[in-house]
Amino acid sequence: MQELSDVYRTIESHVADGSRPDDVELRDLPGSVLRRSDEHDIARLLLLAGLGARLQDGKSIAPLLLDLARRYEESSFLYTGRIIPRVREMIELLDAAVAERSVPALAAVADHISQGWPAYPKSIFPKTFARLAAGWGASEDATPFAATSFVHWRRGLAAAAANRPATAQTHFRCSLDKYRENLYYADATWLFTDLVIAELLDGRGEAAELAYDEQCRYVEEVLARHGPPTSDRPRLFQLGDVHSGEYRTFVESATLRPTGLSHEDGELLRRYVRTSEFLLDAARYRSARDFDAALDLFSSGWATFASSPYPIILQHLARKFGDPSRPWQVSLTAYAHWHRMALLSRAHPKPRTVLETAVELYDRLGRAGLTHHAAIALLDAAVIYSRLFGRALTAEWIGRYMKELRAMIPDLVRAAVDHIQTFSDPGSDDCLSTYLVLRSQLAPGLTPAIPVGGPRVSAIDVAIYGQLLSIDGVTVYECMPGALVEVFDVLGAEFDGGRQRGTDPPLLTAAELSGRVGCTPAALAQTIRRFRAAVQQAFSAATDMTLDPEAVIQGRPGYRFNPASVERYHRYP
Repeated sequence: MQELSDVYRTIESHVADGSRPDDVELRDLPGSVLRRSDEHDIARLLLLAGLGARLQDGKSIAPLLLDLARRYEESSFLYTGRIIPRVREMIELLDAAVAERSVPALAAVADHISQGWPAYPKSIFPKTFARLAAGWGASEDATPFAATSFVHWRRGLAAAAANRPATAQTHFRCSLDKYRENLYYADATWLFTDLVIAELLDGRGEAAELAYDEQCRYVEEVLARHGPPTSDRPRLFQLGDVHSGEYRTFVESATLRPTGLSHEDGELLRRYVRTSEFLLDAARYRSARDFDAALDLFSSGWATFASSPYPIILQHLARKFGDPSRPWQVSLTAYAHWHRMALLSRAHPKPRTVLETAVELYDRLGRAGLTHHAAIALLDAAVIYSRLFGRALTAEWIGRYMKELRAMIPDLVRAAVDHIQTFSDPGSDDCLSTYLVLRSQLAPGLTPAIPVGGPRVSAIDVAIYGQLLSIDGVTVYECMPGALVEVFDVLGAEFDGGRQRGTDPPLLTAAELSGRVGCTPAALAQTIRRFRAAVQQAFSAATDMTLDPEAVIQGRPGYRFNPASVERYHRYP
């Protein structure tokens, strides 16, 4: 059966030979192939075919390409609506660049194609662009078409993650200049924040301040150029993880030719300005609260933030400016706290534990300026609290916030009240479902869920956020002992390996485990004894639940994470 990759390779081989692709390959493309292909793969095919057709003074095949795009949009379940609409514009821009024989315009098309595609520099595109430009008398050097804004940004991130801020600054500045030139307003504003981080890592506080000042001016110029943002305009910037084939991004423009900005667009640009401001204050005053606010703003709504290079980059910043005795927690974002609050509900928490967690989360989100999310987090806490301790006690503490909550999220408050009123009745979870649906509309991308069932004592969530150890949302260590971290690394790897194989993790003898962590069996036993004592102490203070000493680390007849009780183990960078 023919696959899209086969068609792409055929066109690629024609282009590599310097000959124009055969239109038949595209005209005969079956609908079944279109329907099962990722949107980015379709986009690459269309663009390569369109580019190859213009070699040797060939004519445009834009009508054929646009018809294929239409067929894909109308039939494919895998169509996201985030790539093909911009590809239509790229096809028009390519034809305009060829008509004008403009190398800068052609380089702009290359820049657009590269967005969200890490493999772009190694693809056939840069050389093909150079070959087309060479036909107009330009150099055959592919560098101008390979070193795009996205490519420079990724190189800057790699340098910053390797703690080479001077190199990162060079790449970030190149990326920023190209993003500004090609009207990627959100990306350019983001790059200013990257530049602030790189300057701070390099110990250049004044340069970081200048980058921030430049960012402020840029955003105000963009907003002034497009008039005051209004709520009835369609959104220009799309926020949220999208993945299609080799394409992945978090923030992008819905069009290559931006016009008016919505109110939400303006807020997104200001979000990165505020992030830079918090980072500067964190470095200037050695302030963990400002660092947390920057972290929360930057990671808000970004589900894959933890797997991006930023936790490592921000960790370098935390080590440079933070307090070694109380490390700044890069992985423990407000949304991680939110998730831990939900986990608490199954650990039989004491009432004050839930309240303290809720108020801390509310204050943290509010400080970052995420006021709607702060209100939703508080309402989540009320729902959780009511399921654990009843509506009377819930009404007593949440009352002081109700005026603010009703003004900000009235529909969600009504849904929460409906659930709280009927929680003990059959079918009450229908009301909870209504609440969760409204919640997802108000805060898209919000992942922490409210547990539908009652407390579960046999399913334990173990997570390490940087140096903080959390078990079912209860903090056991703010800063884990190094010896215990090594034990968790070994047992965690065995636990994850067992899950991947569909088997229980192996039992490691004391001699085997002590050998792998580089200590004596006696020291290993002492480390695990202290860990179990810390768990009991933390759970006694925060919950009414008593964990079995071997609920997390089984010790007889060998060591492992207990597969009968540990549901999940995760270590964040």
